[in-house]
Amino acid sequence: MYLKQSVLLGALLLGAAFAQAQTNFRSGYVVTLAGDTLKGEVDSRGAQRNARLSRFRTAKSAPVTEYRPQQLRGYGFTDDRVYQTETVLLSDSVRREGLPDLKEEAFPRASFLEVIVQGPASLLYLRDERSKDHYYLRTPGRPLQELIQTTQEVVRNGVTYRQKSDEFRRVLAAATQQCPAVQPAINTVRYDQAGLIRIVRAYNECVGGVSVAPAAASRKNHVRLGLVLGAERSQLVLDDYPDLQAKGTSSVQPVVGLAANLYPTGASRTLSARVEALYEKQSYRAETRLSTGTMRNYRVTLESIRLPITIRYTYPKGAVRPVVYAGYAFGLFLTNTAEVQGSYGWNPWLFTNNPRDLEQGIMVGAGLTTARAAGRNLAVDLRYERSDGFLDATALGSRVNRVYLLLSYDLTK
Repeated sequence: MYLKQSVLLGALLLGAAFAQAQTNFRSGYVVTLAGDTLKGEVDSRGAQRNARLSRFRTAKSAPVTEYRPQQLRGYGFTDDRVYQTETVLLSDSVRREGLPDLKEEAFPRASFLEVIVQGPASLLYLRDERSKDHYYLRTPGRPLQELIQTTQEVVRNGVTYRQKSDEFRRVLAAATQQCPAVQPAINTVRYDQAGLIRIVRAYNECVGGVSVAPAAASRKNHVRLGLVLGAERSQLVLDDYPDLQAKGTSSVQPVVGLAANLYPTGASRTLSARVEALYEKQSYRAETRLSTGTMRNYRVTLESIRLPITIRYTYPKGAVRPVVYAGYAFGLFLTNTAEVQGSYGWNPWLFTNNPRDLEQGIMVGAGLTTARAAGRNLAVDLRYERSDGFLDATALGSRVNRVYLLLSYDLTK
């Protein structure tokens, strides 16, 4: 019963968290068309949403005003990302799959572009409605120019290759020609944010200017490594014969492992991904009554390294913040033994000749974490997992229901 209650609780918490995830107001401002700066709170979302809508309120209790790019010069977050309104060419948002002969058209569209680097040369960024990333360059005396790299298929000697264009390099070279020292680096720069930032900063330094990066720290993919300690109790369910089940519940056993938390650039700060490697060992005793009326007893020992992968939502406010998550888990067995008690004592169980190479399961969880941006954080969470078990036998099910109580501590900042 406690397993079913854990599933229900996890599902309810997960649903509530995603409902709350619809807002993430942080200290910020908007700049009106008249040039006035209004301070208050701005709703922070992912890069795609931030490019087309700004939701602003003057105070926590004040009504929310939604601004489109045509209505503002720009907006920003205190000591963080800055967006300014620009009109750029973007393809329509309608997907045209199945219509290969119909070409997409690009239309001028006012959008909020994120300022990546600001200086004599500025680099701006936008993620469109199709999740495609666009980079733009502004230099003195030139209009805003998009840095483009396209990919096309080229056939050589009957073999098809995918070839990338260097159009963005030509734009960079022309825009920075007054600084010959930068040109060699342009010839080898990759079409990614880090490479483009290096070129723009090098040019600004070359011409004696200063490069300002409004949100340099938050623009990097950030990974934190952590230690995980906790306890687990689980239930093994064996479907021995039709309509007969044998259930066994383990005692509470320790769990130990490592975790890596990934906070990807461009995504909402409330979302993160986590990968863990956990060691556990569980033993079970189960029994079932056969149609003949006799009892059949089993004992099973499972020792494994579990690899859970989860997507997490963290409430954006408070010194201690709620966390909910869902994900998938893999199990690599180190020990996988099962015995059945017969007339002559305990013997290896026939079905153990068909062990699974890889156990798989789904999970949900909820917990609390401290929220020190520049420090190490401590978190506690309750997790439920249901897996497909340890046997790969079509005539027998062997699912495992696991409940964890885990404590995590960051080893890196």
